[in-house]
Amino acid sequence: MENQTKAKPRQSSSSKSTYLLAYNGVSFILWSIVTLRAIVLIPALASHDKLYGLYEALFNLLRATQTVALLEVAHAALGLVRASPVTTAMQVASRIMLVWGILTPFPEIVMTSNAFGRHQAGTTGGPVALAGCHLAWGVTEMIRYGFFVWKEGVSDAIPGWLMWLRYNTFFVLYPIGISSECVLMYLALEPAQDMEIGYDWLLKAVLAIYVPGSYILYTHMMAQRRKTMKGKSKAT
Repeated sequence: MENQTKAKPRQSSSSKSTYLLAYNGVSFILWSIVTLRAIVLIPALASHDKLYGLYEALFNLLRATQTVALLEVAHAALGLVRASPVTTAMQVASRIMLVWGILTPFPEIVMTSNAFGRHQAGTTGGPVALAGCHLAWGVTEMIRYGFFVWKEGVSDAIPGWLMWLRYNTFFVLYPIGISSECVLMYLALEPAQDMEIGYDWLLKAVLAIYVPGSYILYTHMMAQRRKTMKGKSKAT
């Protein structure tokens, strides 16, 4: 009986690690596909003044990949990972709002059709902002999930280059992502006025909390960086 009691935590821990490795591995693959395709498509489309084509070519995959991240809120709430459910929910909610609450009902802010049915740019800045989201989100998530895959599946000893990417690239990528999200949300205000439920006021409220919310998340990431870098310096 005593041996069985001791074996249960190990089995539970092993099952959790296997699940997290699978989740992070699948997420890494999905975000790699999104990001690498965006890296190829963006310059090709931009060179022909057709950056709006990114929506048709890649948005469905981006939306599906980002929706999978809803599981991370559950992971934090259930204690599967050492992360705050509140900050995790804030990080995930803003992107879910963009893909499901902005880009799905209002594709015309990025791409529309003319009288002959040919696609064209929807609004000034919309295609560029969408490209910004693809790159900022994609590169960030490739690094983050790659970090977790290494930690869960390879070793707790993280390579220096991966550690550096994990805790330094957000200085550039986070502002690009946030500014792109704000632009898309702002562009959606006009078409949202046509909805009878006061959806434009909801978007205005979300925009109003973006600045303080972004500051909270940004300082949270900086605190994580300081804590990690401090622990690394002590270890060396």
